[in-house]
Amino acid sequence: MKLSQSALMIAVLGYASGAFAGQIFSNDLESGAALNQIFYDVNTYDGVQVSLSSDVAHSGSKSIKITYPNDEAGVELKPAAFPSTKSLYIRKYEYFGPGWEGNWPVGLKTSRYFTRPDFNTGADGSAYAYMSEKLVWQTYQGSSSDQYARGLCMAVYNQDIEATYPSSTLFGNNLPYIRTGHWYKMETWLVLNSAVDAADGVMQVWIDDKLVLDRKDVVWRSSSRGVPNGTGWQSMWFGGNYSGAVFGPPNTAVNRYIDDLYLSTTLDRTATGPTPRAPSNLTVQ
Repeated sequence: MKLSQSALMIAVLGYASGAFAGQIFSNDLESGAALNQIFYDVNTYDGVQVSLSSDVAHSGSKSIKITYPNDEAGVELKPAAFPSTKSLYIRKYEYFGPGWEGNWPVGLKTSRYFTRPDFNTGADGSAYAYMSEKLVWQTYQGSSSDQYARGLCMAVYNQDIEATYPSSTLFGNNLPYIRTGHWYKMETWLVLNSAVDAADGVMQVWIDDKLVLDRKDVVWRSSSRGVPNGTGWQSMWFGGNYSGAVFGPPNTAVNRYIDDLYLSTTLDRTATGPTPRAPSNLTVQ
């Protein structure tokens, strides 16, 4: 059933051709369709609650509300798989409700990207290139009582690319760091490296049109890291899990909202004016 549904969605949306370019998925959540109609699959675990909500919205009157009551609670909101593409652009708007202050986890996944059509990374020894995106990242040495989310972590197989949001980088609310009560525009641009072990892959992230990560040397497909497979991006999901790790679970259920979801093979940014430089305090582990 899943495979036929995916094939049907590809045919209807018109990107079944291997030469397709441009928009893959776009949804403002205002159509009246249920989540299981918008997405190919909605996978929830560990008590998370997910619904279409009118609590707050970036545009229109609806957004996706994700309530995290427990550590490791999460959801995977999966658009249908798409034909292989070397480049992938992702845009979504995220809002954190009251209660996240002092409850920011070590890491909060905001999306995951795969070079397989089955939302899988493959088995050890024959793994495929993928990335787990955490645009909320406090590090294991951070403080569980922190009022803000201060950085990001992009996990490329077993390599972590981390960065801290500089205090001088002011987002759309004219304040630094990720906070409650503001819709953050989050954009990610991924381009696979040209060949296995070639250090020319691209990973860029903008938040509220501020460039917070700028890497043009990512070895997505790497023989040394055991992920030489994957010829192009083929699937992804929105959402993600709350990982308190050494911080533990939230002391109260916290609400996250997502709106205006967009995927494309091209860099469909709408920002104007100069783009600030990315932070210089990147670390790779």
